[in-house]
Amino acid sequence: MKKYLFLIMLLPGWVFAQNRQVIEAASGDDLSGKVSTTMQYLFPEFTPGEVYFVNAPKGNGMLNYNMLVGEMQFKENDEVLGLADVKNVAVVNINNRRFYPFNNQGEFTEELLSTDKAQLRVRRKGNVAPYAKKGAYGTSTSTSSITSYSSVNSGDRQYNLSVTSDVLISLRNFYYLVGANGKYTQVTNVKAFTKLFPAHRAQIEAFAKERKIRFDNEAELITMLVYCSEL
Repeated sequence: MKKYLFLIMLLPGWVFAQNRQVIEAASGDDLSGKVSTTMQYLFPEFTPGEVYFVNAPKGNGMLNYNMLVGEMQFKENDEVLGLADVKNVAVVNINNRRFYPFNNQGEFTEELLSTDKAQLRVRRKGNVAPYAKKGAYGTSTSTSSITSYSSVNSGDRQYNLSVTSDVLISLRNFYYLVGANGKYTQVTNVKAFTKLFPAHRAQIEAFAKERKIRFDNEAELITMLVYCSEL
């Protein structure tokens, strides 16, 4: 039987997309003190980890991933800084969990499953949006007009956020398959798998239909990739 490297983590609920936080904000506010730590960071605290570079020795430090702003950060002398030179980072290891650069904006994906044919990765992304309170008779108060700006100070950067008096902070998970060529294919339906395993299209479609695979469910996507990799 083939063996695969994967992690099924018993994570707190705040990691997943359905979790939200509503906060009050006024123009000029710094939201960093209002957004809960668990809505910002993947790990409850900064954790020892290693950064492996493409053409340089590895670095060690206290690391954490800021999901709200999409940035790998490290703590040095009680100061939080964003990881620089991300384009030359090969992989980041925190608690034996592997993270890979996703784009030039500094975002990372986490490896959930690695087989000899493909990998399943997840990109965790925060979102800030106006929050409409319910008024009399079920109507919404006037939060649809975005006219003021607030910010989150994250490490050594400031992120401007367009907000009204109340904002909704939420997290979303985006799943990807990564083939041998390193190309990302976002998983939204069964086509992501049949594209990577075209010789077994009929079998894969039948498996997904029989198991009623939900393509936003981490455990079921892991099951799907294990099946495809054994064909």
